[in-house]
Amino acid sequence: MCLSAGFTYQLGIENWINYGLFSFFSTLSVYNGQRLFKSKQQIQSPWLTWVCIHKKPLTIIVIFSSVLSLGFLLSVLNLNYVTISILIVSGIISALYVIRIRGKNMREIPYLKIHLIAFAWTLIVIVFPIMNEGSDASAVYIGFAHYLFFLGVTIPFDIRDLKYDKEDHKTIPQVSGIEAAKGIGVLSVVAFGILMALVIPSLQLNVLFYIAIITQLVLLIGMNEKRNDMYCAGLIDGAIAILGLSYFLV
Repeated sequence: MCLSAGFTYQLGIENWINYGLFSFFSTLSVYNGQRLFKSKQQIQSPWLTWVCIHKKPLTIIVIFSSVLSLGFLLSVLNLNYVTISILIVSGIISALYVIRIRGKNMREIPYLKIHLIAFAWTLIVIVFPIMNEGSDASAVYIGFAHYLFFLGVTIPFDIRDLKYDKEDHKTIPQVSGIEAAKGIGVLSVVAFGILMALVIPSLQLNVLFYIAIITQLVLLIGMNEKRNDMYCAGLIDGAIAILGLSYFLV
């Protein structure tokens, strides 16, 4: 998902395509880079086993996407303390999410894993474009709303990872149970919808916006431990694109 033409027009953001491409290629680079790094660990999920088999093409993808990401970043970057701080914090989270310091990485810190993901996504996809263009305090409300959205749609991934996460990770499904975790996810996505409709009134008549929210709610409610990687990485991640498309109608 990226900020689209109609949405960014209301916020005074130009070059929305470059921001979207920066978000896409930086995510592609970081995501695959993390998987390549994690493929060295002893406990292998089916997904990491696939990564081990395809290390060479994935390495090429990481290098290629990193170069493109840097190019699109430089095309829009306005140097100031706020935007540089956002990029540095996002980079640190992305690196320390998998790199261990004193035997532990950030994703293994109790209660923190899902919030790191939601926070990093919010910073890069939402807050960075708004703040880089010098927009006003709407960044706080829009950023917080999307943080709730990313939090909600990430909970299914924690449910999927129950079989791999150690008990001391204290993820939401580990602490509250699967059904309660799904309830938290539902509340987060619904709260996102309400906040966004209040901040961007034109969304109140946007049918695709409601379809995007309902789709995520259905997928969230239908999540269980037996769902495979494609349900999360394919359907839930893919359905985020519907939200992005809905912003074109703002």
